[in-house]
Amino acid sequence: MSKPANRQPPSALFAWAQLVRLPNVFTVLADVGAAFLLVSGGPTPIGRLACVAVAGVFLYWAGMILNDVFDVDIDRQKRSTRPLASGLISIGAAKTAGWLLLIVGVLVGGASGYIPSANYESTWLPMVIASLLGVTIVAYNGPLKKTPIAPVAMGGCRVLSFLLGASPLLGTADGFTIPKYVLGIGVGMGVYVMGLTQFGRREAEGGPSLNLPTGTLVTLFGAVLLAVAPQLQRAPIGWHLADLRFTFPMLIGLIAFPVVVRAFRAVRDPTPAKIQVTMQIGILTIIPLSAAFAFLGAGQVWGLAIFGLVVPALLLAKAFRVT
Repeated sequence: MSKPANRQPPSALFAWAQLVRLPNVFTVLADVGAAFLLVSGGPTPIGRLACVAVAGVFLYWAGMILNDVFDVDIDRQKRSTRPLASGLISIGAAKTAGWLLLIVGVLVGGASGYIPSANYESTWLPMVIASLLGVTIVAYNGPLKKTPIAPVAMGGCRVLSFLLGASPLLGTADGFTIPKYVLGIGVGMGVYVMGLTQFGRREAEGGPSLNLPTGTLVTLFGAVLLAVAPQLQRAPIGWHLADLRFTFPMLIGLIAFPVVVRAFRAVRDPTPAKIQVTMQIGILTIIPLSAAFAFLGAGQVWGLAIFGLVVPALLLAKAFRVT
């Protein structure tokens, strides 16, 4: 009888990709990019878009790394294959990378407001939002993780991520104005993610829990907010879809429908597998939701460009965990 082939340990690069939940980075590129495109109507000024996208990614990766740093003792008991729990990545290296990415993310985000532009003034607003996002990331991973308001903090991170994408276009050297529709969409994204976070609080254990129906309803409410938020803009601003009362809400509804259906199925049969699949689909659905707003502000080409981020996200999700 032949001996089974020895399984090679994951490479260091694979371990780091696992640590930062690599597929999820495309959800950040999507919501930051969509916010920018919605306000600017296109990818210009490109320097500000590039800076704010890099900042969003760095801050997200910092949050993922620090999440595992704070949870390493729990992971050693329940998720021993995680990169830190298994020893593939040292705690010291993870702490250094996490805090460095956090600091650099805030600085790059702040710099996005000072990239020269013919159409937009310099602004300190991105620095404020990036700093608030950094503080919220640390608060969620640290003191708030085990409290009932943890999902609120996670939702707050996504609100700030969306606002970060729009921020280089909204301020001046003297102040800033955040349009109601931008704030409404950001809050909708946050509520949607808050619901998913609540839904998945017991994803590893499964079983009946009030978190499941509560999270489902909050996620649904977040989708409703996303559907109606553009209507907060009363005056026409050249959007690429005129019917905001029926067509756009229907588009958001079609995108969110599979998530809600799977969530209700998981409520009825709360196995870990069903909860985790619902979480994965729910998180990756941030990409097409963001694409809808990119289409609204910048047209079909950029809407499709944001939607196209689904492809690498799904391919990578086969190799790396999303939750």
